[in-house]
Amino acid sequence: MPVYVSVTGFRPNGWLSLPAFWWRTLRSLNQARTAPGIVQVEARIIDGNYHTMTVWNDKASMHRFVTSGAHRNAMKNFRSLGSGKTYGFVVDQVPDWSLAYSLWRQHGRKV
Repeated sequence: MPVYVSVTGFRPNGWLSLPAFWWRTLRSLNQARTAPGIVQVEARIIDGNYHTMTVWNDKASMHRFVTSGAHRNAMKNFRSLGSGKTYGFVVDQVPDWSLAYSLWRQHGRKV
């Protein structure tokens, strides 16, 4: 059964923005872990970028998550805290981290 995968990478502006970034990140991760339609949530730091990979039953479930709750509030302050890229795609099964990260590097768009 196909799943929708969303990979994000965020680079905070500097150490002064880290407390606000972490507050919003932890709240958003908690929201994601209990969101309807979630399959998997992972977070990693690579080369100074804070990454998440979320896997969903479908794109509609991911969209409902992004536009609600803690994640929606975090996005309101996104640009004041740093910059990032995102990439979403459909695959037949949950990908491993290296594939998802590679696709993000190749196709991610700035948000």
